[in-house]
Amino acid sequence: DVSLVVTTRQEDRALLRKADLAMLRPLRVINLTSSLTRYTAGLQLQDSIAEERKSGLVGDTLLLLQHYPVYTLGKRGSDVDFKKPKEELEASGVEICVVPRGGEVTFHGPGQLVAYPILGVRQAGLGARTYVEGLEDSLIDCLAKYGIAARGRVPGATGVWVGERKIAAIGVRISHGISSHGLALNINTDLSYFDNIIPCGIRDKEVTSIARELLRRRTPQPTRGSDSAPDSNLRLYQDQNPLSLQPQPQQQQLEQDRLQSWVDSGAGAVGCPNIVTAISLSVPEFGTVVGELVESFSRRLGFRPEEVRC
Repeated sequence: DVSLVVTTRQEDRALLRKADLAMLRPLRVINLTSSLTRYTAGLQLQDSIAEERKSGLVGDTLLLLQHYPVYTLGKRGSDVDFKKPKEELEASGVEICVVPRGGEVTFHGPGQLVAYPILGVRQAGLGARTYVEGLEDSLIDCLAKYGIAARGRVPGATGVWVGERKIAAIGVRISHGISSHGLALNINTDLSYFDNIIPCGIRDKEVTSIARELLRRRTPQPTRGSDSAPDSNLRLYQDQNPLSLQPQPQQQQLEQDRLQSWVDSGAGAVGCPNIVTAISLSVPEFGTVVGELVESFSRRLGFRPEEVRC
């Protein structure tokens, strides 16, 4: 009976897929990107989860955030990485934070997806270089879904690039076999903030975003020396193009209260061991990018993402 054979083969393939999934390491995903988070509050949450992971109270975790405007200065950064006095930048409302990750100075802000993988990399058998390359490959796979050809493994320039334009930064910390900090992907970021710094210590390269790259495909490029630029049409493009990635509604105070309450309560492994929000947002385009990154990250590094609502 042909139909019986076909059914049996389909059932066998389904069983094999289930077996493959069972072999993958579970990944807890904490998605707080539906509003903005102060960098210091996010760092406190990240450190809390890292301590719990180190103690074995929680499993591997992927923390997803979107920050208020902030410049973060890594171990190799210094004041010379700023093109304006730090006092002037802080007076404009931008935070400046020194952080224990590798790299120089970078910017985080609205429209940028920041992912902090808190993983037992030693337990997973991942060396530092292999792990960083896995992050690069995850971003490259995610961007390919939008027709953006990106590359990593650029000597002396960790991160992901589209041509000579940097679209994602990577800066990690590994302590006692546990990773923290991670990557930042520009989706619809206000790139003018990068004009105030030397991003990642690289002076002669441009910073870009998914929104800008989508626009480049539809806008004639200016000739050398022209004052016009794709960004001059960015707002019109975002308003009219169904593929545009609009900033999300803020609901800032509500989300900040929720995050701070979670941090202050010392919850996590004890209070709610699987605090996870679904990989979706009120703005589908941004949420789609979040989902694509989680999928590519999990596939590249051998995880099975778990979405559990609390």
